[in-house]
Amino acid sequence: MKKSFFIVFALLLTTSIFANDFIAKFLKECVEADRPVNNVNIGNAMLNKMASNTSDEELKTTFRELNSIRIITTENKKDSKYYFEKAKEIAFNEFTDYKEVVSVNERKSKINILLKKIDEKTQDLILIALDDDSKLTIITVSGNIDFNSISKLSSSLREGTSEEPVSEKEIQKNN
Repeated sequence: MKKSFFIVFALLLTTSIFANDFIAKFLKECVEADRPVNNVNIGNAMLNKMASNTSDEELKTTFRELNSIRIITTENKKDSKYYFEKAKEIAFNEFTDYKEVVSVNERKSKINILLKKIDEKTQDLILIALDDDSKLTIITVSGNIDFNSISKLSSSLREGTSEEPVSEKEIQKNN
């Protein structure tokens, strides 16, 4: 019984780590002390807490089906452009099992979205974006990804429409 439990635990652990491997590699190999980035990690426990705090059934389902969300940002224009290129380099050279599903290259904004299918219900997504204001955003998402729901979730997080505020202490406690 213990052996079976450890095998299942190991499989679940490796499934939720894949997308975070990109962030860990990026942080370790690219981020410099004098060029800091903002790093937010939302783990499964916090996603479940967020699900219980919303009355929107679609968002509730989205939160429950995700394993993790990790976000890196920087607003320094020089650093953003540097880190954007470094992130793309890592993604395309070392994460070759991911397939590019979206690529946008407009005058002032660039977006690359890569996806890896783990199994029938689990995917890992890497989004690397440089917006019109030269702000870098790197997001990794792991879990059952529904792009319509992710779009709604993104809007919700950006607008701060959380129904019950969650403190930073609670985020750290739940991760």
